[in-house]
Amino acid sequence: MTARRIALAILAAVLLTASAAASRTPACFGAASRDPAAPCHNAALDQSAKPTPNAAPLELNAPCHPLPYTHVPRVCWFAHRKKGSSATVALVGDSHASSWRSAVRVLARSMRWHALTLRRSSCPFNEARRDSPPKESASCAQWVRATIRWFGKHPEIRTVIVTGSAYSGVVAQDGQDPHTVAVDGYREALAALPPSIQHVIVLRDTPRSSVDMFDCVRQAMRADQSLVGVCAQPKGDVLPPDPGVEAAQQLGGPRFQVIDLTDFFCDIDRCFPVIGGALVYKDISHMTTVFGTSLGPYLRNAYLHLTP
Repeated sequence: MTARRIALAILAAVLLTASAAASRTPACFGAASRDPAAPCHNAALDQSAKPTPNAAPLELNAPCHPLPYTHVPRVCWFAHRKKGSSATVALVGDSHASSWRSAVRVLARSMRWHALTLRRSSCPFNEARRDSPPKESASCAQWVRATIRWFGKHPEIRTVIVTGSAYSGVVAQDGQDPHTVAVDGYREALAALPPSIQHVIVLRDTPRSSVDMFDCVRQAMRADQSLVGVCAQPKGDVLPPDPGVEAAQQLGGPRFQVIDLTDFFCDIDRCFPVIGGALVYKDISHMTTVFGTSLGPYLRNAYLHLTP
């Protein structure tokens, strides 16, 4: 090998090493900073928010590839192609399901799952009637029923992960409690899943942010303030009871189970928009892909610790 080739080989190795180092996730980044088993703090991240408040609303959800010949429900796949995968698993719900896909993708890749998303914006997987305009409400009901029928035609799917906005409103008659109606609607939809689905996991919905969160974080960044704990919201104001979780608990294990990762968003009193240098929200209620990806290893841990 000539001296020139040796020099080029060395340069390539140096550049590759530098690239790998640059792409390495910093210690205690994102959800890792709130790991209950080993909480940590990286001072180098105290004034960082990734993505920035300006970039976050433009951030795409984790990628998902449409399956052909599906209309209602629309279906896309992520993580692993079906060939060579260990199982086919589905993520179901409203737009919050798409938001959670970044975390579920980490779990699915580690398990070698061929993962699917079945979602419809503003339509939780709930048989209760939505308190939206009649056409939209009817469309949601159609989607829920079509999704249940679709699973009946795909018995290879044995695990389903369900999540949805806890703020979605439902129609309640005089004297009815809307939350109870929502719980009953979730329970009806979950129970209607075919017997071929042996494991249903409900992900507890994320806390909400606030309409002025981006401005608040921007102001702190312009003032060179630490972003640790900045712009936090009272937990009781942004984390309502989740009717999907209550429905799964009523239906009971081992078929129906719950994963609740709230401790990665909140302490006992407050919920945070910036955690470990990661901006948590891309809008008032959807996670950034950056934070969701950092949450993925802890979703995997929670899944592996579910009672068989």
